[in-house]
Amino acid sequence: MIGRGGRERRTPAARRITRRAFLKAGGVAGVTAAASGWQLQPLLSPQITVGASPVTLNYWTGYPEIEPFIKKAAEEYAKTHPGFRLETLSSTLREMEAKVSAAIPADSGPDIFDISRTITIGLSDADLLPPNPPKVAAFVKSGVYDQAVVDWITWKGKTYGIPMMDGGRENLYYNTKMFTEAGLDPNKPPATFDELMAAARKLAKYDSSKNLIRSGLSLRLSGQGSGVADKFDFIAYAYGGYTIVQTKAGKWHNGYDNEAGRQALKFYIDAVHKYHVDDPKLRHDADAFVSQQTAMLMRESWVIGELKTKGPDVLYNTAPIPRAKRWGANTWPYCIYVTRTSKSPDIAWDFAQFMVSPAMQVELIKTSGWTAIRKDVDWGPILRETPQYKAFLVWPKGRGFFEEPPVPAFVEVQSKMADRLVAAYMDKSLVDNPDGIAKTIHATAVETDNILKKAGVYGAD
Repeated sequence: MIGRGGRERRTPAARRITRRAFLKAGGVAGVTAAASGWQLQPLLSPQITVGASPVTLNYWTGYPEIEPFIKKAAEEYAKTHPGFRLETLSSTLREMEAKVSAAIPADSGPDIFDISRTITIGLSDADLLPPNPPKVAAFVKSGVYDQAVVDWITWKGKTYGIPMMDGGRENLYYNTKMFTEAGLDPNKPPATFDELMAAARKLAKYDSSKNLIRSGLSLRLSGQGSGVADKFDFIAYAYGGYTIVQTKAGKWHNGYDNEAGRQALKFYIDAVHKYHVDDPKLRHDADAFVSQQTAMLMRESWVIGELKTKGPDVLYNTAPIPRAKRWGANTWPYCIYVTRTSKSPDIAWDFAQFMVSPAMQVELIKTSGWTAIRKDVDWGPILRETPQYKAFLVWPKGRGFFEEPPVPAFVEVQSKMADRLVAAYMDKSLVDNPDGIAKTIHATAVETDNILKKAGVYGAD
């Protein structure tokens, strides 16, 4: 991946993202009446004229589920910009991360793309990705985003990309029909992890041979990279830990070789082996919830879109992920970028702004299920149509955020961490074995710190 060199990369103090900043930016997440309904709104910058010659731009995304939205935005944009065409390419997120990381340095990428800051922070640091032009920088700083989001996209004093959606803000999905059948109150979802495990045990179903045929809770037990590590942090954060944490001097070290990390791994081990409420042989993730092969799932808002198209008869609701020592969720502003080799950069940037106009932010949720990120949009129509979005759009008091650190080496940290976690989840010897769990967590954390040392960003408190 780009940006895994050995020299130190730090966010300047004035731009460093802190949990305090995100907590202050919490509250009701953008449920305002600033936008006027569902009509397309004018851009803050003057619109660009395509001109007599047709313009065709290329757009890459690692989220196939938002490709219909991208095409819809292009159709709407072309209505006022005759001659504009957009060709799209989508793939799995991991494939797109690899593709972008190889293409941008070689100047063989698209005109526009969306991707995680995990990738673009290295590209920005190597001057391979242009910062936002003045008009775009003014737009993202104009008040349409929380300051925490602006800080998130700022690197070395410059902003990069236009925030489109929040790839985090995960919540608990639960099947209300299954709750009722199991004697659980669907109006009282689990509020603690003890309650979550107790509910999962009641919701799990077995055949006559005691094989699990419906999981009580679907956990991320396999996969690679950020997916496995991110989901581990859903629980580790609640217990007081996180993958890496920053020192007062601005360095980084692992934040899970502690009771929080051990509690999180124990939760997984208990779920798979002790109480057997999940099993690697079963269907997992959104597919399991949509097909009603699991009763509960912790995931982002896009699952609602999956349910609308693939499981319209599923009776479900959403609620915040339970709390332990802390209560919060990951926030992950996901942005649109224009490459330095774009054939028509002015039009590319203008279209990118159009994609995040208030009406298009509503369209994004309707089309894909992902949570839009502007704060000046009226979400009333969305909540009336699909009340399950409330847990994602209306942030309860006392629930904070945690965020991906601005460290290029974080990609490798999560990848190596995921490999070890997947192996640990299959290790039945860790049941009621606190010493074994502690050794597993410690070995994983040592590898995390070694990666940070190799990148030149490691430091102890």
